[in-house]
Amino acid sequence: MKTSFKLALCVLLGISTNALASDCSALKACDKKICEINNQLSMAKSDNNQYRIDGLNKALKYTTEYCTTDGLRDDIQDKIDDAMEDIEDHQSDLSEALSNNRMDKVEKYKRKIEKENDKISMLKLELADLE
Repeated sequence: MKTSFKLALCVLLGISTNALASDCSALKACDKKICEINNQLSMAKSDNNQYRIDGLNKALKYTTEYCTTDGLRDDIQDKIDDAMEDIEDHQSDLSEALSNNRMDKVEKYKRKIEKENDKISMLKLELADLE
């Protein structure tokens, strides 16, 4: 009974979060980032989460003052570079697991590599959206 209530609550929150996120979908770059922060701020206010409100107000002020498309592009590229480094590390671990015939580890590192590749794909979409 409790599990189904939690599941229903998660689905409801997911739907409401997606609805809010769609309000920003037509915007680009810094305008989109500001819109997303404002959406999160509205949710924090409805939850009466003062720590989150304070943090988001700080983020909103910083973003409004300093956000540039080039800065966003650099941030995304840094994330892509970090993910590429992670893939290299996982590839090394995968090779070691293969040489030691540790199939449980092989699957683990394959999943990690796939997850990082998915992350890179999403980041590249974000990067293309800035153009």
